[in-house]
Amino acid sequence: MLWEHLVGIDEDGNFIGELATDWSVSEDGLLWTYHIRPGITFHNGDPLTSADVKFSIERVQVEGSSSPWKGEYSSTIDHIECPDDYTVEIYCTKVNYTFYTSIWGCTIVPKNYIEEVGDDYFREHPIGTAPWKFVKLTPGVSIECEAVENHWRITPEWKNLIIELVPESSTALAKLRNGETDIVAVNMDEALEVQGEGYELRVLGRPTQPVIPILGTWATDGPTSNLHVRKAMSLAINREEIAQEFFNGLAEPGGVLWTAPSSWGFDPAWEDKYFKYDPDQARTLLEVAGYPDAFANPVIKIYSHTMGGTWLPDLNMIISSYWNAVGIQTEVVNIEGGELRSGMYGASDTSLYGGACIWNMPTMQVSIPFIFSAMHSGGNWQLLHNSTWDNLWASITTSPDQATQIALFRQTVEYFLDEYICPGIVKLYTYYAVSDEVGEWTLSFQYNIYGGFAGMKKR
Repeated sequence: MLWEHLVGIDEDGNFIGELATDWSVSEDGLLWTYHIRPGITFHNGDPLTSADVKFSIERVQVEGSSSPWKGEYSSTIDHIECPDDYTVEIYCTKVNYTFYTSIWGCTIVPKNYIEEVGDDYFREHPIGTAPWKFVKLTPGVSIECEAVENHWRITPEWKNLIIELVPESSTALAKLRNGETDIVAVNMDEALEVQGEGYELRVLGRPTQPVIPILGTWATDGPTSNLHVRKAMSLAINREEIAQEFFNGLAEPGGVLWTAPSSWGFDPAWEDKYFKYDPDQARTLLEVAGYPDAFANPVIKIYSHTMGGTWLPDLNMIISSYWNAVGIQTEVVNIEGGELRSGMYGASDTSLYGGACIWNMPTMQVSIPFIFSAMHSGGNWQLLHNSTWDNLWASITTSPDQATQIALFRQTVEYFLDEYICPGIVKLYTYYAVSDEVGEWTLSFQYNIYGGFAGMKKR
C-alpha cells in the first residue's frame, strides 16, 4: 500500500515496468540490469535512486529477514552494483533466467531515511513511493493514510484512507449499515446476509484453495502409493456440489496448488482436465488397482484439523463420505494443526505418510519457489520426490526465452497433476461488502485489497 516494486504485474499475469522502466539479462545469464524510472520521489521528498533499490534487495537477504524471497535471493545474488543513479546491476552466482519473477517480490524502501532514523522508527513512521502516504498509526485500532497528489502512476480519487481493525464482525457490519465505513470483509454466511440486504459484494485478490496433499506416496506400500487409487480419490469428489452447497455458491470448483488463474504460467485447460466428477470411473480405477484386496491395510487416514479454517473438519467429513461412496475405506483422525504441519514439512518424520489431509493454501502471483518447495526431492514437503520432475524443473531457470519458461513450467505442473498427489477442491475468494459510495475497482490487486485502494473509484 505504501511501497512499490521494480516490476509490476498486470491483470493477465504479465510482468510490466513499475519503478523500473525496463530490464535485461546478459547472454550468459549472470547479470540482470534494471533501469530506474527518473523523477520518482519518496513521501518525504527524497528522490528514488538505484542506491535505494540495492539497499532494498540486500535487506531481504540479511539475517533475521522474514521475507519468503530470502532463500531465492541469497542463493542467486553474488553482489549488486549501481553504475549511476538510475541503473542497477545484479550479478548472479548461477544462471536463473526466471529471476525476474523473483525480483518482483521485493518492495523498494528509502535507504537514507532508514539509515538516518533506524528500523524501529521506520516501522512506526513508514514512507514509500506508492499513491498513499502514511499519516497515523493507532496500534491495534487503525492506520490512516492520505492520497499523494500528482502521483507518477495514479492519484487516488479518495483523499483519505482509514483502515480499522475491528475484531468483531458484527461490529464491522454495523458500521457499514450505519454509514460509518465503506468496505467490510465478510465470511460466507455474512456475505449472503448482506447481499440479501441489497449490499454489493466484491471479490478481490487471489483465492485460497483447499487442496488435498497425499503424504509420502513414494515411501509407502499403502493404497495411496497407487496412481489409480489416487486418481479415483479425485474423481470421487463432487466439487460443484461442495461449491454450491457447502460454500453457499461462493466458491468455484478446482484449484491448482499455489497457482491461481491470474498467476504467472497458469493454463486454463487445467480446470477442465483435472477436476472432473466421475464416481463410476473411480470405481473402475479401484478395481484395476485391486483395491482393497491388494493392500494389507486398505484404510486411508484423513488427518482433520482447523488450521486455516474452522470449517475444515466438516469438509473432511464430506470428502470422506465421497470416498466411502465409491468403496474407499477411510479413518478420520483428529490432529493439531501444528503437529500436521511438522509432519508435512519434516522430511525425517514419516509417521503421516500414506495419509491425506485438507490444507487451505494461499495462491501466489508467482508460484515457482513455492511449488519447488512442495514437489522437489530437496524441498520441504517432498510430495513428489521424483528425479525426472526435478530435472524438468531445473530446465525452467536455464531457458532464456520466457515462452519456453512458461511451457516448461506448465509441463512441471501437469506432471504432478497427472500424479494426483495434491488435488484441489475449490477456489475460495475473499468477499467484501461495499457501500453505495464505492465505485468500480480499476487496478489489478497483486496481493490483496490494500494493493488496489488507489484505483477505487467514487460513485
